[in-house]
Amino acid sequence: ATGATGLTGATGATGLTGATGATGLTGATGATGATGLTGPTGPVGCGTPNFIVKSNGTSADCSIIYDNATNVGIGTTTPADKLHIVGTTRITSLQTSTTPSANTDKLVWTNSNGVLQALASGVAGDILTLDASGLPDWAANSGWLTTGNNLSATGIIGSLTNQDVDFHINNIFRGRLESTDGSFNWGATASPYAGDGLSSISTATNTFALNGYSAQNGSGTWGEILAASSTAFSGVQGVYGGSGSGAGVLGNYNGTNTSNTRAGVFGVCSSPAAAAGVGVYGRNAISSGNQRVGVLGDYNDTAFGLGVVGLGFGGSIMAGNNDVAIVGWRANNANYSGYFNGNHVIANGTKSASVPTTKGNQLLYCMESPEVWFEDFGTAELLNGTATVQLDDLFMETVLIDDKHPLHVFVQVQGECEDVYVVPETNRFQVKEKNNGASNVKFSYRVVAKRYHFADHRFGNDPVWGKGDTREYSQKAPARPIDYDEGVKMDMDAKKNYKRTKMPEGFIYPEDMPQPELTRPESSKR
Repeated sequence: ATGATGLTGATGATGLTGATGATGLTGATGATGATGLTGPTGPVGCGTPNFIVKSNGTSADCSIIYDNATNVGIGTTTPADKLHIVGTTRITSLQTSTTPSANTDKLVWTNSNGVLQALASGVAGDILTLDASGLPDWAANSGWLTTGNNLSATGIIGSLTNQDVDFHINNIFRGRLESTDGSFNWGATASPYAGDGLSSISTATNTFALNGYSAQNGSGTWGEILAASSTAFSGVQGVYGGSGSGAGVLGNYNGTNTSNTRAGVFGVCSSPAAAAGVGVYGRNAISSGNQRVGVLGDYNDTAFGLGVVGLGFGGSIMAGNNDVAIVGWRANNANYSGYFNGNHVIANGTKSASVPTTKGNQLLYCMESPEVWFEDFGTAELLNGTATVQLDDLFMETVLIDDKHPLHVFVQVQGECEDVYVVPETNRFQVKEKNNGASNVKFSYRVVAKRYHFADHRFGNDPVWGKGDTREYSQKAPARPIDYDEGVKMDMDAKKNYKRTKMPEGFIYPEDMPQPELTRPESSKR
């Protein structure tokens, strides 16, 4: 037989949900219910005709927009145009066009009645301006563009009012065009001097105020006083007002030409032909003190050179290894290579003539005297033991002969006779044979007399060398050899072994003089 049913086991896990079945058919619509009761009439929202109604949040009200079916007004009930606004107007968040079209994008403005009007399109480059009636209009660009200007007539850059025009770069002031006189100043607001039309003032960065450069067939800087002017100012004028060793004007030839006449400064006087002139003029205008030099010539004494050269007609610049302070050169035997009106002094040297010989030019030296004498030479003849010699009339005009300044006569007999003696007079002298001799013989003579206006000169202090014993400033001079090669060697050795000769206090050597800068600093080159 079947046994008893056992206890129910625990419930198992819920199985997966099955798929949703299809939607059933829609049932039939029910009958419409009865209409409810009509509520009470609400308040009127706007009682003025043509105003657009607005909500105030709880009820309706009249807005400020008026619409008469023809025009719309805001702030007016008599709109004269499609949209007529009375009062201020503000527009924000306008569309921005990066590629405006002349056909669809317009500039607008209001006329005196407040009506918006579109401005007709201009042409490329036009600027917006006002016409004679004060209305906006397009006009050809008369402004100054930083990208370039296509001018059809003379343009203007600057100011139309009485105001200075300043130039700034990187928001830093650089220059000014002054309204008072039209002067232009670069580097400062004003020139140190009134009357400058154009001035450039150096700064800590730009230490050279004004420079001119040329790599063409022209000058770096040109200054000219035109023919209509009678000014005493110069075409180019320089003034040094500092405390250094600079110069008012410096000329420096730093080129590559090898001509011996290339010059740092070249002065020319070219007109008028009817008057004298000076090519280079140097004048020291200091009114006190000493050592005021008008013109100084010097050269680098590690080389050979000529301090100052003056050339007359037919003259030339000497060649060779020479150290000469001053050279005057004129065609041989014509006029003068040097001319002095006044005392001419040679110190620590000789006065020589350089005379051509078979052994080269040789030096012949002048005789020196403590007094000033003129002399003349000649020949005469004893007739029966006596002769009278009349002095040259022109020679007499150059000398003084009197009891205090007697004539000196030296005679050399040129034949056999007794000894002779001289009887000097003021304008002649007699030669007589002693012992009543009656010889007929020739003789030569030399007469010496004091120079007119210098008859009482004897010695005379030269103050250049100071007071007292000045022999320490002189040194023994070796005799020059006759042979050319030996003479050249002597000069070369003297230069190589040069030592300063002691000079009186205050004398200045060229190598001790401060020199101006000749070229720009290397750091300033680009």
